[in-house]
Amino acid sequence: MLNREEYEKIFTPCLGPKPDGFVSEASKEVGMVIINNLALVETLMDSERCAEMFPCMIARNSTSETISSGMGGTRNGALYLMQAELQLLSPLVPVRQVTFLRFCKQHAEGVWAVVDVYVDRISDRGGSASAQTSLSCRSLPSGCLVQDMPNGYSISHKLHRKEKHVEASTKNDSKVLKRHERIMTRKNMDDSGEPPGILLSAATSVWIPVPPRRLFDFLRDVLLRSEWDILSNGGPMQEIANIFKGQDQSNSVSLLRSTSSMLILQETSIDAPVDIPAMHAVMKGADSAYVALLPSGFGILPDGQGMEETGSLLTVTFQILVNSLPTTKLNVESIETVNNLISCTVQKIIAALRCDK
Repeated sequence: MLNREEYEKIFTPCLGPKPDGFVSEASKEVGMVIINNLALVETLMDSERCAEMFPCMIARNSTSETISSGMGGTRNGALYLMQAELQLLSPLVPVRQVTFLRFCKQHAEGVWAVVDVYVDRISDRGGSASAQTSLSCRSLPSGCLVQDMPNGYSISHKLHRKEKHVEASTKNDSKVLKRHERIMTRKNMDDSGEPPGILLSAATSVWIPVPPRRLFDFLRDVLLRSEWDILSNGGPMQEIANIFKGQDQSNSVSLLRSTSSMLILQETSIDAPVDIPAMHAVMKGADSAYVALLPSGFGILPDGQGMEETGSLLTVTFQILVNSLPTTKLNVESIETVNNLISCTVQKIIAALRCDK
């Protein structure tokens, strides 16, 4: 955790005094990235590639102006004015628009720094004046230090600091927070990666008094899936295939079969029911781009209540095909179906983890 007093002795405040009602937050992380430092720096300085690398955090990203493209054909000294829409995997937190300067500097051979300085406040997009006041925050200079390693990988040291307005009403002493749902409908006319027709998406978030890692392991365990997955019909799931995607074996892609012979493609914590003939065709060499998928799944975040991580913010999301005809109107029964699907899943997870005791 960042020691704010020591930090302020070294760095002069650049945004003025902290406004009344704001609290400071800071996080830092050090980790190895399976990519060399130059490739990582190029990705961070390219708004489109950066959004592709961080899809769970960046909804949209663009470069408004190139103030400096760098020196000697490199990103050293590059300075861009960027705009982004930042998102959190929860309907409780609205997407926030930010404008910032991103600067890149080579400090030494194999050592680069990429720093963001925000030039406006983050506000609730399209919300009321009161919502913008209560949810507004400002980010202080943040970024990462990228250091090259002999094996072709790189070490990234990340630091993020922000000040956020907090109201007393946001505190909730109840055991489980009141659920808040967001429902969206859309039409798919020509995307071959999804089934054509009217698609309905619904998401909800709930606090669960279980550490994130334990909750993650519970949801990805094939043997425990019947305790919460409605598609399992209470029966066991069979893992047909499993492919690891990195050094951590929990980061993998699995092909599951339910008692009703439905195939489910599971990637870590994201599930997508697939058509059995289509999957068989892909296994025989057909183009996987034409397999229609509607991913559903979970987002697990630490509740931020301390270093022990005793609780998690669980977001549950489902997508269903309402009608294969894009011209069909949405009906109330479809909304009730997806609502019941989410409610039942959340209740089963809470019961299975014995959080309702």
